[in-house]
Amino acid sequence: MMKKTFLLPFLAGLFALNLSFAQNPSLGPCGTTDGKSDWLIAYQSHPQGFPRDADTLYVPITIYIVGTDAGTGYFSLTSLYRAFCTLNKDYEYSAIQFYLEGDINYINNSTYYDHNFQQGGQMMQNYRVDATVNCYIVSNPADNCGYSSYNNGIALAKSCMGQNDHTWAHELGHYLSLPHTFYGWEGYDHDYSQPAPSQIDNDWVERVDGNNCDFAADGFCDTPPDYLNYRWPCDGNDFSTLKQIDPNGEEFYSDGSLFMSYSNDNCTSRFSEEQIQAMRANLWTEKLEYLYNQDAPGPVDMTNFTALTPAQEEFLPTFNNVHFEWEPVPNATIYSLEITTLQSFVVPIFRYYLSEPNFTSFDLDPTRKYYWRVSAFNNYESCPLTSEIFSFETGDVLNSTAETDLIKGISLSPNPVAAGSEVLLNFQATENLDLECTLLSPAGAVIWQKNIPAARGQQQILFQTDGIPAGLYFLQLHTSNGIVSRKLVVGR
Repeated sequence: MMKKTFLLPFLAGLFALNLSFAQNPSLGPCGTTDGKSDWLIAYQSHPQGFPRDADTLYVPITIYIVGTDAGTGYFSLTSLYRAFCTLNKDYEYSAIQFYLEGDINYINNSTYYDHNFQQGGQMMQNYRVDATVNCYIVSNPADNCGYSSYNNGIALAKSCMGQNDHTWAHELGHYLSLPHTFYGWEGYDHDYSQPAPSQIDNDWVERVDGNNCDFAADGFCDTPPDYLNYRWPCDGNDFSTLKQIDPNGEEFYSDGSLFMSYSNDNCTSRFSEEQIQAMRANLWTEKLEYLYNQDAPGPVDMTNFTALTPAQEEFLPTFNNVHFEWEPVPNATIYSLEITTLQSFVVPIFRYYLSEPNFTSFDLDPTRKYYWRVSAFNNYESCPLTSEIFSFETGDVLNSTAETDLIKGISLSPNPVAAGSEVLLNFQATENLDLECTLLSPAGAVIWQKNIPAARGQQQILFQTDGIPAGLYFLQLHTSNGIVSRKLVVGR
């Protein structure tokens, strides 16, 4: 079963864990077995005949987050956005950028959550959306960190999708036609103290002098020889620590900076120029239908971020209905509201994903100091920009904005109100009442207090704002079964 949820305004509840994953050592690096596509063979035979340009290409990605039959085990939205940010940074130099197309899709299927290649192929066949890169984030993609099924989809292990992991970039390289830098050595058992053979099966082994680089191994002359077909560490210069010997007896070390190698993630950082041109040509020809939307929005601009409420160091007499609001951020379509009790934000207690610049939280505790901040991004610009940190304190008043059984339909008009003008309180009383009405400052100071008799039915009561400084206030109505509070903004 697939559960499709709207990303906006999806609420991403509580995230209190360290969400930076390390690669799972029990999984293989890559399960891609496509080899060289017919397209790449044609391209490498005559790359000059394929289109070239320098403009940024925007490529849509459809995301499927796979959980168990019971709906557990999902990859979190926070981790997804961080991984997506890393992906676009990895492709930035190539002038290829990805954007999230449509909603985040949730699939509840234990077979797909932990699958073999046959089951993964079935998953991709069942859910594939044309003209977009279909990416499935699962627990175990056939015992690998990931694999690409050329022109069909990509499966990714959530444990290999940390903020500093590059599995996604590697598998997208395969999807856009690139083989491994050690192409031909997959599954080959070799004694690296001995020279390499001239050929492995029907594939030529690349030599250090480069005289066969255009047809041996991956077919790219700016990716040097690499015979290492297992996960390997690099030295301080991103080269392998294991020496290899080519068929001519030349010694060398593999370049671990290339994403399409099997070097550890802390080594990899780039695609070669020839790899980049091949990926771009693949998009311009075989995957031209993917380029249907090249109108990226302008950059998200947090320069003049303005928090409206709670104000800095504001005291709120209430705690269970706290409203957060800020001015809309230019070009932002997704907001992340974080709330915590630690100013360092090491562990946000609450994180909400929102489509609008406001949210009311019912999750906070009484008499606590909280810190909050907002990050803004969109489906193209996935590396969020974050506001400064704001603080406030909660009081111990319950039912702060809830209506009671005695009074309903409460409103203040106008709100905001100009200083010195009248404000009209509207509500409906379900019986005859004696109300205590109190106006409080954000610090909890009583501005004025009045007793108001209210007959059953619709009520309209005028209040004066003469002598009240501009600012935010709370109008509280005390009844026998609770307190109702409304915010009142007095302008200048």
